Amino acid sequence: MPTKKTKKMSLKPTVAERLVRNRRLSITLNEKEFRVVERFFKEYKIKNKSKFLRDTIIRTVWEKLEANAPTLFSKEEMR
Repeated sequence: MPTKKTKKMSLKPTVAERLVRNRRLSITLNEKEFRVVERFFKEYKIKNKSKFLRDTIIRTVWEKLEANAPTLFSKEEMR
């Protein structure tokens, strides 16, 4: 009689499990800031506000980190 193979449990999370957004970050805007952001969304027909804000924040943070990353040579040596 053939034996049934059991699935091995993987300790490594799948790509889908790693990309699940389960951390919340909230910001507070004053009335003027809020109106500006809402106007931008309306003017550029942005439907998914969360995605837009997330992408914008991550892009800015990423660029800042890359700009400030240590380099092999100093700025003077690279000129």
